[in-house]
Amino acid sequence: MSRTLVELSDRWDLQDLMTRYATCIDSRDFDGLDRVFTPDARVSFVASGGPDDVYPAIRAWLAEMLPIFAATQHLMGNLAVELDGDSASGRCMCFNPMALKPTTEKDQKVFFYGLWYVLGFVRTAEGWRIASLTQEQAYHHNLP
Repeated sequence: MSRTLVELSDRWDLQDLMTRYATCIDSRDFDGLDRVFTPDARVSFVASGGPDDVYPAIRAWLAEMLPIFAATQHLMGNLAVELDGDSASGRCMCFNPMALKPTTEKDQKVFFYGLWYVLGFVRTAEGWRIASLTQEQAYHHNLP
């Protein structure tokens, strides 16, 4: 099956959007998340113990919660996308190790989640954005 240049471009843009999401989370760039989510996006982190709410509340929660970690990594992959004009749905794998103690300590406490993100995307005047994101937990290890 051949794909159009528009479809290839949309798929590439959605892959970049997921990378931007992970980069913003791991670098604590909460302002940058405004270029990832729609203002009214619905976000659920219930699978990893977080809230289910609209994006502004989630953004505030992330800004409060993420600083307790010395480091996080959101390794994204296997993005499967179904395009439908100016909207799309998708599912993306995430491996998420998180360190609780300072990175200089020898016996650092590290735990991780294996997650799927179930996603709804919309094309806006500024480009593709996440309109809905729900975590599904695949596994976890060494939770505190």
